[in-house]
Amino acid sequence: MEPDRPRYVIDRPAYNLPDFDREFDKKSRQFLVGEKVKKLFRCSVPRLRGLLSRHLPVLSWLPKYKAKDNLLCDVISGVSAGTIQVPQGMAFALLANLPPVNGLYSSFFPLIPYFFMGTAHQMVPGTFAVLSIMVGIVCVRLAPETDFGHFNDTLNATVVDTARMNDVRMGISGTLACLTAIIQIGLGFMQFGFVAIYLSESFIRGFMTAAGLQILISVLKYIFGIKVPPYSGPLAVVYTLVDIIRGLPDTNIASLVFALVSGVILIVVKELSARYHHRLPFPIPMEIIIVVVATAISGPLNLPKIYNMDIVGEIPLGFPAPILPSVSQWEVMLSTAFSLAVVGYVINLAMGRTLAAKHGYDVDPNQEMLALGCSNFLGSFFMIHVICCALSVTLAVDSAGGTSQFASLCVMLVVMVTMLALGAYLKPLPKSVLGALIAVNLKNTLLQLSDPYFLWKKSKLDCSVWVVSFLATFFLSLPYGVAIGVGFSILVVIFKTQFRNGSTMVQIMETNIYKNPKVYSKGISTTGVKIVNYCSPLYFANAEIFRQRVIKKTGLDPGKLILARRKFLEKEQREKVKEEKKDKETRRRKPSSLVIMKAQTISQLELQNDFDMNDGSANKPEPPTSYVNFYYGDTGLGEQVPGQEPPSPPAVKLEFQPVPFHTLILDLAGVCFIDLMGIKVLIKMNLSYTKLGIRLYLANVQAQVYEELEAGGAFEDGNISRSNLFPSVHDAILFAQHTSGERPASLNVEGERQELAFNINEKDLEQEMF
Repeated sequence: MEPDRPRYVIDRPAYNLPDFDREFDKKSRQFLVGEKVKKLFRCSVPRLRGLLSRHLPVLSWLPKYKAKDNLLCDVISGVSAGTIQVPQGMAFALLANLPPVNGLYSSFFPLIPYFFMGTAHQMVPGTFAVLSIMVGIVCVRLAPETDFGHFNDTLNATVVDTARMNDVRMGISGTLACLTAIIQIGLGFMQFGFVAIYLSESFIRGFMTAAGLQILISVLKYIFGIKVPPYSGPLAVVYTLVDIIRGLPDTNIASLVFALVSGVILIVVKELSARYHHRLPFPIPMEIIIVVVATAISGPLNLPKIYNMDIVGEIPLGFPAPILPSVSQWEVMLSTAFSLAVVGYVINLAMGRTLAAKHGYDVDPNQEMLALGCSNFLGSFFMIHVICCALSVTLAVDSAGGTSQFASLCVMLVVMVTMLALGAYLKPLPKSVLGALIAVNLKNTLLQLSDPYFLWKKSKLDCSVWVVSFLATFFLSLPYGVAIGVGFSILVVIFKTQFRNGSTMVQIMETNIYKNPKVYSKGISTTGVKIVNYCSPLYFANAEIFRQRVIKKTGLDPGKLILARRKFLEKEQREKVKEEKKDKETRRRKPSSLVIMKAQTISQLELQNDFDMNDGSANKPEPPTSYVNFYYGDTGLGEQVPGQEPPSPPAVKLEFQPVPFHTLILDLAGVCFIDLMGIKVLIKMNLSYTKLGIRLYLANVQAQVYEELEAGGAFEDGNISRSNLFPSVHDAILFAQHTSGERPASLNVEGERQELAFNINEKDLEQEMF
């Protein structure tokens, strides 16, 4: 038994669009540029207050902050997250080929501007592995280790001046951060926060997975304690991996043991914390515990000297002196800086939106771009490397109950204490421990290697975006991966819009619903009417494809039929001219070969196929056939009366039988915009179908598309009549049935004969196009 469904019965007249607009009083919407400019530059106290609260969100949330309810949670979550920020920052500095103290600077200075300008309440800016490795590529390229080597006569070997190399690379890092910040601030002021939409999720996941693999390969040298020369550019990761494999016999056993023990302990504690997180008041800061324990074991036992382990070394205490960026290096950094600006912003915005959705507030994309840019800009004078959201730290703040930027302020205080006092005690910390921390934190990223298996089932195009982004990033380096991944993502979008198939539509029983007959079996075709829908924007890339789709779905090519008819009319004109010349030469002549032609009937479909350059498929359904009929007088050659002159050849008369359909309805409900090329194709189609006596109706035209048609001149000079536009397919069907007996005047063949008598030659191609 079918469930009771609500029913509706509507009795109304059928409307075309002009009648509908007139009856229901359509409003005229005008967007004056002058008014927009005046509104943009209008100055008032409320506008100034709104501008300040927008660019300094702290003015909005700080007066409403409930210290009694939230301050304790913010302090606890901030301190616990700060113990993660310190070792993570030092570890990611190694990825950037910078000294560990750079990670502390990058975890402190950027938090100051973000406290005032950030719109994500639980966000903590800091180092991020992908950005760190991108910065490291630039540092190695502009300051290679070979530039700082000198021959030591005492040791009889080449020695690298590590201190000077670190100073130069930190200057390069600050310069790159400054350029990246300027790009982000510029994009923020130009309201370019929407640039993130061009980075699809498939691209981001493929890019991040490849970057995670590169990071894992990069830290293997610290875990195994072997020396590997740095590489940059395409295939750098392959060369690094080959050198690591070759260097495995020289593995430092002590470094490997420290890394394995640290990694196993961290994995076990993280898994237990994830399972019992609802019972823990705040996350266990296992990273800082491992760092403290490893330092306590390594230092007093003098293990680095005994086993020749690579250690963190001296960490200068206090704040660094500010420096000015080297503007002369910006030219060689520009492409990488732009990639860093966009990728860092996308990661920041993705995490910000996740937090906002969870806690019920909004994130301003353009303000986030400005806040991130200002954070990088301030930090660039203190030799940071480019930062964005510190993922692990932010998640720690959120899981511990942090509610505001006071939590990030507490993170900043923990980092500051380390910089001012505790850093000196971290000198004997083995770098293999930091490498193990990085490798364990890559677990979720590396699990995304299974993405293609699931994407292939859901969307093969998205899967191809993932694969292309992954391969380009992994083998060609991160900046190339960004460019190729974004470019391929845009090509996929163009491909999707360009090759939409469209479908014919029929009425579903006795309803006003029209669907594809291949999907629904209970459909009724309307006699003499073809309905075609198209679900894609109509623009230069697919306008001609759209026209071909309509021809394929209707089975009728108006251009070829018009050309066929024109050819026969031209032949008729030429034969008439020849006969007139022969009449002047002699009054008696042999009957024209045209006269002895027997009556013949030529199908318009055959004429269409004569001009079809492509071989038709045998499986194509044959459309209804109409005919061009050439016939002559009843008196043939054998019936000529003796003594009389042979009669003049009778005029060839063309009689057109009805075409397969009298109305074509295009359902444009899925067309969200149309450009001039699309408008031109619609005008050309309307002209062609009108010459054959077929009306072209447009249904479900969106308001914005209607405005674009009007602005593009579609309704000027009688191109497309406004009365041929309808608010629904059913309205168009009713009008088509009501006017099916009328025949357009343009079907007059005699008029076409007269036109061809003056102009037989075809129009100039350029004139036809433009």
